[in-house]
Amino acid sequence: MSDEALTLDEIRRMAAEIGMTRLTDGHLQELLRATRTARARRAALPFANLTPADEPAHVFRLEDSK
Repeated sequence: MSDEALTLDEIRRMAAEIGMTRLTDGHLQELLRATRTARARRAALPFANLTPADEPAHVFRLEDSK
């Protein structure tokens, strides 16, 4: 689905599917803009040459409990 083809009704349906049924039309407009932006950014990511080693590592360290 093209981002330009994404409509307010589709956003309303997507929101309802995850329980967001109390959004105003203003909220839905914001969600539409955010969804289009997120999809455009994701489409622009150069992932063809990425390997598992390129995945960011989240490393946590616990302090010594002595």
